[in-house]
Amino acid sequence: MYLVFNQDKPYLLKTDILLMFDEFCRNTKKSKEFIERSSVAKFIHKIPELMVTEDIMLIVHRHAIAKYRIYKLNPDCSHMEELEVTSYLDSKDIYIDGESARRNRPPLVIDFKPFYDYSPSMRDSRNIGNGIRFLNKHLSSSLFQAPDKWENHLYEFLKIHKISGKQLLINGDILYTRELLIKELERVLEWLTRLSTDVPYESIAKKLKRAGFEGGWGKNAERIVETMQLLHDLFHEPNSPTIEAFIARIPMISKIAVVSPHGWFGQENVLGKPDTGGQVIYILDQVKAMETYLTHEFETAGIDTTPKIIVLTRLIPNSKDTSCDMGFEKIDQTNDCWILRVPFKDKKHRIVPDWISRFHIWPYLDRFAYDSKNALISEFEGRPDLIIGNYSDGNLVASLLSDRLDVIQCTIAHALEKTKYLFSDLYWKQMEPDYNFSLQFTADMISMNKSDFIITSTYQEIAGTEASMGQYESYQFFTMPGLYQVKNGVNLFNPKFNIVPPGVNEDIYFPYDDYEKRISKKSDDWNHRLFYDTENEDIYGCLNDPEKPPIFTMARFDRIKNITGLIQAFGEHSELNHACNLIFAAGTIHPDRSGDLEEREEIEKAYRLIDELNLHGRVRWLPSIDKKDTGEVYRIFADRKGVFVQPALFEAFGLTILEAMLSGLPTFGPEFGGPSEIIRDGVSGFLMNTSRPELISEAIWKFIQKHQNEPAYWNTISENGIQRVREKFTWKLYNRKLMSLAKSYGFWRYAAAGRGMVKLDRYCDLLYHLLLKQRAEQLY
Repeated sequence: MYLVFNQDKPYLLKTDILLMFDEFCRNTKKSKEFIERSSVAKFIHKIPELMVTEDIMLIVHRHAIAKYRIYKLNPDCSHMEELEVTSYLDSKDIYIDGESARRNRPPLVIDFKPFYDYSPSMRDSRNIGNGIRFLNKHLSSSLFQAPDKWENHLYEFLKIHKISGKQLLINGDILYTRELLIKELERVLEWLTRLSTDVPYESIAKKLKRAGFEGGWGKNAERIVETMQLLHDLFHEPNSPTIEAFIARIPMISKIAVVSPHGWFGQENVLGKPDTGGQVIYILDQVKAMETYLTHEFETAGIDTTPKIIVLTRLIPNSKDTSCDMGFEKIDQTNDCWILRVPFKDKKHRIVPDWISRFHIWPYLDRFAYDSKNALISEFEGRPDLIIGNYSDGNLVASLLSDRLDVIQCTIAHALEKTKYLFSDLYWKQMEPDYNFSLQFTADMISMNKSDFIITSTYQEIAGTEASMGQYESYQFFTMPGLYQVKNGVNLFNPKFNIVPPGVNEDIYFPYDDYEKRISKKSDDWNHRLFYDTENEDIYGCLNDPEKPPIFTMARFDRIKNITGLIQAFGEHSELNHACNLIFAAGTIHPDRSGDLEEREEIEKAYRLIDELNLHGRVRWLPSIDKKDTGEVYRIFADRKGVFVQPALFEAFGLTILEAMLSGLPTFGPEFGGPSEIIRDGVSGFLMNTSRPELISEAIWKFIQKHQNEPAYWNTISENGIQRVREKFTWKLYNRKLMSLAKSYGFWRYAAAGRGMVKLDRYCDLLYHLLLKQRAEQLY
């Protein structure tokens, strides 16, 4: 530990710690056995961070995923003791603000843990992300151990269900007790099993209604018997699969509000604008697939109703070339799905005319939620059945709406900024003018604790890996010196977390060799634009040899997406940049047309790298590509045996990775984050360390070389990528799971959690009104 105590940096992260351990092992000539298998080495590899002062070392030991111990060690390593989390946070506060500041103003300590006594809790980290499976096991056990209580909950839950004011499932006036329901259920089942399986519901509806059974059980006798038998089994032999299967069949959701306030939310000319990228594609594809799924579900249940889905976002009067100034816009290729735009208003209730960065919209969200509540009630002609939040701002608005409308809430973070910006909690004061992290992190905690259930695309998004911390996990304990300490910010072992990866729109993204679906005119136009067009003022760079294999990437122009890192990697690897061309689509080539500081800096850096590395003739830069054309663009690069590279420093999921893979383009993604759960490295694509440019270029060059020596290798990776997406990442799978979750958590909210969550809700409300809202209003 001498090296640690005698170095300049008082605060060390895992990378620093491992580098120092390597140095120690080299200097002391430690054996391979010691380096790889000793208890000391194993302990050190599980330290994500430590602090060093003059007389002590504070060690954070992540002994298992999402589980920590904190130790204090003296300089001669003769004594080590375990500390409370708050003692460690106190030390970090003192390190930043000094002892006097700490004495003069004791910190506000935030602790959500005591409020989770209403819910069962998991113990095994491996179960994190499978919340509904754990919850259904708990429910089946409860049904078995306390049948009267839970059967009554189930009976009452069935009685309340209506769609568009029409009663479903059971008529409480006829089946006015649980015992009567069970008796009639057995009698009706005996009758139904004697009928032909294809007898339609309409032919037997009158007899079922006389017995007290309304619509919603199924479209024909076979489906009705299956659903009723599941309910019968629940009353007599409850188990987890039966609970999930039965509740999934209840047609209880027809009106859905999807909340996404920030950025430019539209169907055309928005991609590449600041704060606008994958989330727009995700939500539009999600909504279209959700409508298709619900329509089929209602048909199967024998209900004549149409789902309605509204995407709630912000109206921007100065909308440039977008439709973001339209209050109401139909979503293409849907029957009854809409974009509802509500304007931001300032403190004098005047409409804010211009786009505002996601880091600076916090003062407007409370009023936005208030106005949106009335707008949604008007459009839905009542309350929605489900509210889905997106990103930190959208999830906060969804929490406010869920409270005010008493509607079940789903949270989807997509990406939490806390892990993307190093020391963003510790040095929040310095970052506050640009990012307002004090508001964002508070909003994150409020929404993740208030929501009924949380969807993530990957396990890593929640709890990381054996070697790295997850995005949600980073909220367990932290401090923002001078503002508050978080002792327990989120309970990862509460069964509200569920992994539901998104799908890909297969009308837009399909394999390059499916030539019957491709439009030759579009292919020709994009071939010209991508490789040859020299007359457009929005394209930078000409290719000396357009026939070289292309390396392609497409993303927003911000630091975390690391496009400039890919340019540097390509430019510094002479063999790679002589064998291939680099083509990227990002934002705009005109820095003066960007309203985002970080984007302008990245644009200027891209120009500087192209000049310094002399990449003229080997690099081509296009603006962001409209969503409807991106599938054909991927396929054109696949025609030319190119590759797609997603060089982000961190990627929560990676929708472009799925799109490129399904189009048949061999794909590279960062090993940090979600791509590691999409790509099977070396089989369906490639994972790479994106922290340094040379690591990116080495990964790509290794593939290029192998393809040069084995031409069939490109085809093997291409075909495996297509198969991987089709098996694991489809919108049909996504929506089946999402709707099942919404229904199951709806039952949990009604039967148990609704009453138990009151104290937790009140605690969140206090933090919102006394901390977040007050701070946000100071930014007006």
